[in-house]
Amino acid sequence: NPQSFMGALMQAAQLGLEPETPLGQAYLIPFRNNKKGVTECQFQIGYKGLIDLAHRSGEFKNIEARVVYENDDFEYEYGLNPRLYHKPAMRNRGNVVCYYAVYNLVNGGFGFEVMSKEDVEKHAKLYSQAYRRSSSPWQSNFDEMAKKTVIKRVLKYAPIKTEFAREVATDNTIKSELSDDM
Repeated sequence: NPQSFMGALMQAAQLGLEPETPLGQAYLIPFRNNKKGVTECQFQIGYKGLIDLAHRSGEFKNIEARVVYENDDFEYEYGLNPRLYHKPAMRNRGNVVCYYAVYNLVNGGFGFEVMSKEDVEKHAKLYSQAYRRSSSPWQSNFDEMAKKTVIKRVLKYAPIKTEFAREVATDNTIKSELSDDM
């Protein structure tokens, strides 16, 4: 409906993210609201948008997500001395086995999160209404959606400012009314 479309556009403008462009910062996704009997526009931040918002917060020196294939040299360890090592194979990388996101803070801190492909699929089935639809980005761009998922998970452990947390919380929202600050 027009209100949710305008709300999604305003949300993108407030965050300074370009929706529906090759930058991959944000998307306007149609969702059928069966309770209301209308199709609404949901605002979704892309993984590149999350990275952009993180950099703008001033806290992060680097944040990225990667895909790991079965023939890559990959090791990680959590605990008191966490470490992550990934050297991609030069060819014949094999099938995807996991995804990870890592960040480095300007103050020298760091963090990472690793999710197996199965864990990402389980997460998508549990939290995405559109996961099984053929038009879903989970079907057409699984790796990109997996990167977004693992970035959101690693950010749970990052020391972030309230404003950045508020920005990330706008992901997957539908605005049916424009608030005064919009």
